[in-house]
Amino acid sequence: MLEIEIYNQTHQQEWDNFVGASRNGTFMQQRNFLNYHPADRFIDCSLMVYNSHRKLIAVIPAAQKMTEQKKVFSSYPGASHGGIIVDQRFGTSEAMALIPLLTEHCKSNRFDAIEIKMIPRIYHFWPSDEIDFALRYYGFSIGRTELATALPLKELAEPSDYLIESTQRNIRKAQKLGVTIEESHDLTTYWRILTNNLKERHNAEPTHTLAEILDLTNRYPESIKLFAAFLQGEMVSGVVAFLLNSRVINCFYIASDNRYQSLRSGELLFYQLISWGMKKGFYYLDWGISTEDKGLKINQGLFDFKEKFGGRGVLREMYNLELFDD
Repeated sequence: MLEIEIYNQTHQQEWDNFVGASRNGTFMQQRNFLNYHPADRFIDCSLMVYNSHRKLIAVIPAAQKMTEQKKVFSSYPGASHGGIIVDQRFGTSEAMALIPLLTEHCKSNRFDAIEIKMIPRIYHFWPSDEIDFALRYYGFSIGRTELATALPLKELAEPSDYLIESTQRNIRKAQKLGVTIEESHDLTTYWRILTNNLKERHNAEPTHTLAEILDLTNRYPESIKLFAAFLQGEMVSGVVAFLLNSRVINCFYIASDNRYQSLRSGELLFYQLISWGMKKGFYYLDWGISTEDKGLKINQGLFDFKEKFGGRGVLREMYNLELFDD
């Protein structure tokens, strides 16, 4: 028999230790990450799942959100994915018991719907599809699908194995012009480049403020890194990489100074990042999604750029379930 308990802050260490040792989690599900959000931004409704021996076997990071006047139990809105994080003991019987328990918990707390943003399989240390099976078995459907691009680093003998010829030429051009790639701590300069880039191209702003990314970097000093391209000491492009777990490098922010587009520094930057990831033993480089508007719009130019390095598609799926008939 399983038992669900509502998370509270006294459980933080137990929660974070569990996610760190889980078979499908990343630091994006740890409370140390989620708690960077101001306390009043979300109404937390995360859950902890114990077996009959009072062993924690699963956690569900979640918050309440309102969608079209519906109260939704949602994988944490402030994270790219949330999912159901499980340990090695969690099997099919536990999955089949948990989902009806979750549904009844949400009904009794007057939620109108449930949304679960799954963690992409490339982040899993061990197969975990019994969760997907149980969700589908009990009536959940795919509410949204987005497409990311990832490169399987373990399949490469050399960083250049799958580069198309034009990308190889651009890498050589950048090197000839004197572009260098370094790990940098100058997030202030990079945030100025990123902010200008997003404003000019999309009339948008970064998901995180500079203060928030500095806070996150302090929380995860070894797992959030800025790799940047420089020309004669001036930063011209960069990528903020989240090392979400020991398997995957996630390129969370990518930006370049539009004044230096002709340098082709981005291609050299990713060539070097691929090489770095291979040396460090990562399994995948994940460039993130190139779909927009919740998967309804395809940014083909962005897909083309990522696929030039050999990257190919990885689904990001969200399950949902309506709990009450209209």
